Amino acid sequence: MTDPDHQRRVISTSAGLTIGGIIHLLTLFNVSRDLGRTAASGFFSGVYELQARAFLDGRIAVPDGSMAIEGFIRHGVTYMYFPPFPALLRLPVLMTTHEFDGKLTVLSMALAWIVFVVCTTKLVWWLHARVNGSTQVSRGQAWLVGVFLAAASGGTFMTYDASLPWVYHEVYAWAIASTVGALYWLLRVLTAPGWHEVRWLGAFCLAAIGTRATAGWALCLTVVAVAAWFAVRRTTPERRRTWWGILLAGAIPLTLSILYNLHKFDHVYMFPLQDQVWTQVNAHRREALEVNGGAITGLQFFPTAFHAYLWPTGIRFVDYFPWITLPARPPEALAGAFVDQAYRTGSATAFMPLLMALQVLSTLVVFWPRAPQRLRVLRVPMVAAVLVTGGVMAYGYFAARYASEFVPALVLGGAIGTVLVGHHLRGRRLFRPVAVVATVLAAFSVAAQLAIGISTASVAARGPDLERYLEWQRAATPTAQARLVTFADSLDGGRTDELRVVGDCDALYLNTGDEYEPWTTVQARGRAVRIRPDGRLRPGRVPLFRIEGSQDTVLLEVTDERELRFVLTGPDGEYGANTFDFPPSGYADLNLRNQTQFGFYEISAMPSGPVGFLRSTATDDDWYTRPAPLEWVGSAAAAARVGVSLEQLEGLDMPLCEELAGAARTLAGS
Repeated sequence: MTDPDHQRRVISTSAGLTIGGIIHLLTLFNVSRDLGRTAASGFFSGVYELQARAFLDGRIAVPDGSMAIEGFIRHGVTYMYFPPFPALLRLPVLMTTHEFDGKLTVLSMALAWIVFVVCTTKLVWWLHARVNGSTQVSRGQAWLVGVFLAAASGGTFMTYDASLPWVYHEVYAWAIASTVGALYWLLRVLTAPGWHEVRWLGAFCLAAIGTRATAGWALCLTVVAVAAWFAVRRTTPERRRTWWGILLAGAIPLTLSILYNLHKFDHVYMFPLQDQVWTQVNAHRREALEVNGGAITGLQFFPTAFHAYLWPTGIRFVDYFPWITLPARPPEALAGAFVDQAYRTGSATAFMPLLMALQVLSTLVVFWPRAPQRLRVLRVPMVAAVLVTGGVMAYGYFAARYASEFVPALVLGGAIGTVLVGHHLRGRRLFRPVAVVATVLAAFSVAAQLAIGISTASVAARGPDLERYLEWQRAATPTAQARLVTFADSLDGGRTDELRVVGDCDALYLNTGDEYEPWTTVQARGRAVRIRPDGRLRPGRVPLFRIEGSQDTVLLEVTDERELRFVLTGPDGEYGANTFDFPPSGYADLNLRNQTQFGFYEISAMPSGPVGFLRSTATDDDWYTRPAPLEWVGSAAAAARVGVSLEQLEGLDMPLCEELAGAARTLAGS
């Protein structure tokens, strides 16, 4: 006969993780089946492969220039500042093949999510048994746990992180998973210390500090403190036997982290920002370091961080798909703080309201002076989880991913709060409305994370993914989207999510709301020119197109041998494509297409074939990036001097832009 309590646990767990898992995986794969998906054309999606390859070569330093602006140049070699645990996970694959280099981030983040949900599930059911004093589960309690697991597995900033499979977000996927795992095994050690529990605690502490140092230090120091307490208060045989093992579980990972960081940066845990490539090329970073005493950490950033990550207004509701977004603008610096960088950032309170409410409830109950012993033991891991957030609360760089620091604390507090509500309201009339509210809040969190995850993934990917996102928006909210469309000849001004049509649908742009790249290209009409012979060919060059605001130019060259070729020139030199003669058709065509997903113009010709690529964005000295359209610089007189004529051709139609423009004009005329 089936145990009804076991059956309820299985159904509750399966339902909660299925709902959360669907949302998380939809975000991770950006509603696709691409297991090798990368972020921003692969930029910084293969960083851990670089580190793993360096390990296989017997060194820690990565190839010079491979980390771009994120590299730290010390003693003539380049280091990455990210700890190595995710790189070590890749070694079994990289030791056998190069095929998956740069393509393992999605799978790594999926594995991190599996570890996270396993630990979270074990945590909440362990807490249920401890608080209730038995493993019996009522239908209402099973419902609450299922709601909690859905919110935890699909309704936290870990799901937002899944939107961009690159190093910055993979760090948080593993940091969250390893921290929650360490908190679970810390509870097991505190309540029933044994060597099995100690080994798992040490393993998760090693993973945590090997992924994100701030989280690992908080956990390891807590474990060392627990070991010291056990050593002083040897009140049970288990404590007397295991205190030194607990000490090693915290001290060994901490020592390895210190030694690794000393080797790279000559510091116990910090990394010298003055040695980072970004610092060398960015004047604002250098100014931020100077103003803040050589670092971008300190309590001067706490008011800004509190407002950015915890204030309940840190969310935005709109009347167009996906209806829930990050705040329209980056957080403003408060209390005179001089911040390094700030991006649009969501609040943990606003985006995870159920877990935040349960965290507040569990804190009040657990830290109540007269709390029973079975609850007082929860104080230590709750304090450790809060300490994990200390790094971002005193850090002068603000981004939505940093709200992930609060996920372990909210998951632990949420699990405790879920069990407490189920225990104290079981069989009471108030239980049902509380369960309904919890379900609604969990559904909101899941929907909110999916909304910002899909929009972030689409905007970062650009190209077909961004066009697909706008098609979804048009299908779901056509009228509201039409109100976002504006017409202008430039990209001056603008508001967040605005869709700007330039010219006669020559280009369509989206306003991102961020300071450093306020506009991104959705579509840009291709450009083309047809070249015909016009007399005798004579050696010389004819400029055809130039990237606006730069020296990058596409030219036609007639060589001394009276052959033709296309040449790309710029500040870094020039590149000449294959030479050719006029084909029997009597003309040659040059085509330039903006491959927005890569950020380059793809340039090809008939009959000579591929010509090359030029950047379709421009970055100024302050590292503000903007679209860089093509401008026609061809001259009939210059063409005649080399014996050719030029005819500009119409680029292909852009159906999406034309449909949006038509909808906006219809709305304006109604």
